[in-house]
Amino acid sequence: MVRGARAEWNVLNSEFRIPNSEFIWAVIPPLLLLIYYYRRATAPPPLFLLLLCFGWGAIFGSIALGLEWIFEHLTSQWEDWQRFTRTLAGVAVRQLVFIAPIEEGCKLAGVITSQWLAGRRGNGRSPALSIFIQTIAIALGFTAQESWVYLSNGVATVFERAIGTPIHAMFSAAFGYALAREQGRRELREPRKPRRLREKLPLASRLLPFAFSIDAIICHALVNIFSSAWRYNPPINLLSYLLFPFLLWLFWRMESWWRQVQHQPSIILISGITSIHRYWQRGLVAFALMLGGNAIFGFFLLVRTLSPLHPVQLLEPDIFWFIASRSALNSIPGAIAWGIYRYLRFAASRRNLS
Repeated sequence: MVRGARAEWNVLNSEFRIPNSEFIWAVIPPLLLLIYYYRRATAPPPLFLLLLCFGWGAIFGSIALGLEWIFEHLTSQWEDWQRFTRTLAGVAVRQLVFIAPIEEGCKLAGVITSQWLAGRRGNGRSPALSIFIQTIAIALGFTAQESWVYLSNGVATVFERAIGTPIHAMFSAAFGYALAREQGRRELREPRKPRRLREKLPLASRLLPFAFSIDAIICHALVNIFSSAWRYNPPINLLSYLLFPFLLWLFWRMESWWRQVQHQPSIILISGITSIHRYWQRGLVAFALMLGGNAIFGFFLLVRTLSPLHPVQLLEPDIFWFIASRSALNSIPGAIAWGIYRYLRFAASRRNLS
């Protein structure tokens, strides 16, 4: 995902092979993240069911790859289209119209079919939480399949795929949250009736997951657009500095939804009484996201720069000083962002106590 929007085309046109080490590195980070969320859940579904959802997501990842291959094969015959997609506008159109809808549509189909196959057995003690964590499991399985293909064909490094592990889950959290809300409302209205005998929810509630899937498509496309902007000349390449702040916001949003489906209190940052005060706090949140996101971006670039070196070379004086200076430089905006976050939390807690 971080490598850019044209990575899929390189994968689809490369020689396909199955090295075991790449498969292990592709599967372990998503599985560890799935176990992390499973351990955090207050009333999770069975772990075996989540592992089945993980494999189900990998299957739908293969389906998405096949659909993208068909799309690339058909469009490769149009020279005008190929020239157009070399521009940032062409990358945006390609992502919004084809790539993001295919991938998010396959993940949504995976979630819906898994719910249909599991039925009430997959809901556990908390149906809303079960649907949300199953959505995360399917998205992580999708990530594992995509990482395996990328790593086995040399399109991305292990570090780049590892740091991008939660990205697909952050996209799919939108329609996972919508499905969880729909299920929660249904259980609240008629908790004891079998599903086939329950009264249907209003049309707006039933269409909510598809509306949120549009949100997932737009966020997916924006991430790929931002990650492709660095290849262009200024000022277009400045859009790449929005990538990690946007990813940080997506992660914060997923964590907020995670707390909601578990009926935990939300973390409040905007607590101003007047509209001017609230706008000021929103500006601080945006500023903290920019600082924190680009601090992470700086560390990402540092690790990617040092990754070709042998571990012994890292101890050489010049390289060690380079690591220390860059780490200190990247830590400054991160520390400021953390200070803004703590200030907003403190202001909100004082507001609640008063």
